[in-house]
Amino acid sequence: MKILFIADVPFQEPSSGSECVLYQQVIGLARKNIEIFNITRKNGSSSHCKLRFLKGIKDAAFIANTSSKLRFFFSLLNTPPKLFNLYLNNYSYTASVCHQPFTYFSLFIAGKVRNIPLIYVFHSPNHEEYMLSNKRLNYLESILLIQLRRMIEKFCLQKAERIMVLSQFMKQKVIDLHRIPSDRIIVNPGGVELDRFKPIEYREMVKKDLGFREDCIHLLTVRNLEPRMGLDNLLKSIKILKQKMAKIHLTIGGEGPEKNNLQKLIERFGLMDEVTMTGFIPAEQLPKFYAAADFFILPTSGLEGFGLVTPESMACGTPVIGTPVGGTKEILLNFDYNLLCRDYSPEAMADGIQKFITLYFKDRKIYQNLRMRCREYVKNNYSWQRHINQLNSLINETIGSRHNKNLS
Repeated sequence: MKILFIADVPFQEPSSGSECVLYQQVIGLARKNIEIFNITRKNGSSSHCKLRFLKGIKDAAFIANTSSKLRFFFSLLNTPPKLFNLYLNNYSYTASVCHQPFTYFSLFIAGKVRNIPLIYVFHSPNHEEYMLSNKRLNYLESILLIQLRRMIEKFCLQKAERIMVLSQFMKQKVIDLHRIPSDRIIVNPGGVELDRFKPIEYREMVKKDLGFREDCIHLLTVRNLEPRMGLDNLLKSIKILKQKMAKIHLTIGGEGPEKNNLQKLIERFGLMDEVTMTGFIPAEQLPKFYAAADFFILPTSGLEGFGLVTPESMACGTPVIGTPVGGTKEILLNFDYNLLCRDYSPEAMADGIQKFITLYFKDRKIYQNLRMRCREYVKNNYSWQRHINQLNSLINETIGSRHNKNLS
């Protein structure tokens, strides 16, 4: 069996949720002795492509030139077919798994993948993500680019025999936005590397090693620093809590376009002693940050498809306080509804954090029991092994369905 993965994100060294899902799917299927071939994309200021062999996987990767919108779309339309012809044209693929729409769209209109059964992994609406990240576009540019993105995504979804989403929230998005029948959409939640993300001994010692201040309740969030992540509201909630609670400290891990704005807010609110921004946290350090924190905070204000950070933190034994947005609500409601804030406003987050600390943190025995329950909940519901097994079954069903159609 030969499976072709097609994605608009890079495969190597994943740093975002969608990249992590791609990586785990590719590696997980390869471990089942399935031959895997990739076409993946990275954005940059130049255009070139190369073939790499990573963990036994043939990865044909290209850089899309983002120095201008015209060059970017030219790269997206022209480079994938050339890359396919150079490195991947001489194989017969059993099925394709597509993450994001543009590389697949380019290959399809060039006639490269039309006869390969397709499973589309839908992370979130591409045009909505674009709107949230580009609020300063002029009106005409906004209308044209947003509608183009929406049309291309709908085209790819209609070509898919099966669509995989990571949450019920995203399943409903696909139905509402693109009018895809419900029975073609499969919910397969994301997972956690349980051997990597796990509780640690001597938490106080690790806190000291990480520079966590002594005698504080430590809150942690790790996010791409983008507007939809709700980090401005989180800082406002910390300002509210500063008036109500002593000894609370927030660590923000991550990089992104909102970094300078967040630093200015910290200074304006007088939170220099209450908030630390670490920048990007290396992958090898992330489990320590999760496990050392007393609570993880997920303040998302929009479009949280699943949020891998939630089960990752819980796998390390650290409870997550989240806003009731997207997939976060599904994860936390099935565990403890008290972990959900009533909405994503600063006041609601401040109330939620204060309530949860009062309920669970003051009694150490209750808190330690909660940490153990977090780990067990993730082990039972969110392993990557379960996710890969479901994906493998879906691939086999899709292949079988296509075979039956060809016979009839």
